[in-house]
Amino acid sequence: MAQDRSNKNLQKAVLQNKDFGSTSFSGSDLRGADFTGSNLTGADLSNVKTGIRPIYVVAIFIIALAISLVSGYIAAKASLTIRGMLDDVSGKIRLAGIISLVIVAFSFLYALRRGGNKTILHVIIPVIIAMAIIAAVFRWSGVGTGIGAFYIAFTVVFVVVMIYIGTVARAAAGNLSNILFVIVAVAGGILGKSITGGIGPVILAVVCALLSKRALNNVKHFALLRRVIFFMTTRFGTSFRNTNLTNADFSNSVLRNTDFSGANLTGAKWGSSKKVNCKINDEIVTDKKKKKHG
Repeated sequence: MAQDRSNKNLQKAVLQNKDFGSTSFSGSDLRGADFTGSNLTGADLSNVKTGIRPIYVVAIFIIALAISLVSGYIAAKASLTIRGMLDDVSGKIRLAGIISLVIVAFSFLYALRRGGNKTILHVIIPVIIAMAIIAAVFRWSGVGTGIGAFYIAFTVVFVVVMIYIGTVARAAAGNLSNILFVIVAVAGGILGKSITGGIGPVILAVVCALLSKRALNNVKHFALLRRVIFFMTTRFGTSFRNTNLTNADFSNSVLRNTDFSGANLTGAKWGSSKKVNCKINDEIVTDKKKKKHG
C-alpha cells in the first residue's frame, strides 16, 4: 500500500517484512534502518541517506584513533631501535639490525601482495618467533636487553592490526578515516622525538592506507578483510536483504554501507546515486569517480 514517508528520520527503524509498494521515502534518513524481507516495488528512494548511524561512526572512529596512537608509538620505537642497531660499532648488532630491517620490509611487501590473512600465517607468526630468538640471543650473549626485538615484533603485529582497524574506519567513516593514518605518522614522529623516529610510523601509515584501499576495491587475497567490511555493513548499516526492489528509484541518493544481499533489483533506477561499500552479490560495490572533462 502506497504511503508517504518522505523527509523522515528513520534511523535504526525496524521495517521488516512489510508492504511498502510505491511508498515514497524521498529525502529520508535511512541510516541503520532494517527493511529485510519487505516489498519496496516501485518505491521512491530518491535523495535518501543510508549506512551506519553517526553515533556508531563516531564510536568506531574513537576506538580506531586510540589504536592508531599506540601503533604510531610502537612504530617509532621500532624505527629508533633498528637505526640504533645499524649505527652500532659492533658487527653482530649491526647485522641484527640489517636482518630486522629486512624482516620488517618483507612483512610490509608481503602484506601488500598477499593480504592480511596470509600475512598472519606466513609472516607474523614466524617473525614473532624470530624476534623472540634474537631477543634471547641478545640477552644470553650480553650485547643487549632484547627489548628492541620485541618492539620490532610488535610493529609487524601492528601492521595487521592497523590494516583491519584502517579498513573498518574507512568502511564506516569514509575519507574522514584518512586522519588516522596522518595521526600515526605525526604522533609517531613526536613520540620518537626525532625525524628518524618518525620514519617507521610514516611507512606504517602508508602501507596500512594502501592495504585498506585494496581491500575495499575487491583485490584478490583480501577476502578476510572484506568479511570484516561485510560484518560492519550487515551489523550497523542499512539492510535491504531479501527485499523486492523492482523498479525502485534511488536517484540522487547516497548509499553507503548498505546490504542488498538477496534483493530483487530488477529495473531499479540508480540515476546519479552514489554507492559506497555496498554489499551486492557478495561483492563490495563502490561507484568509481567520474572524470570531469573540460
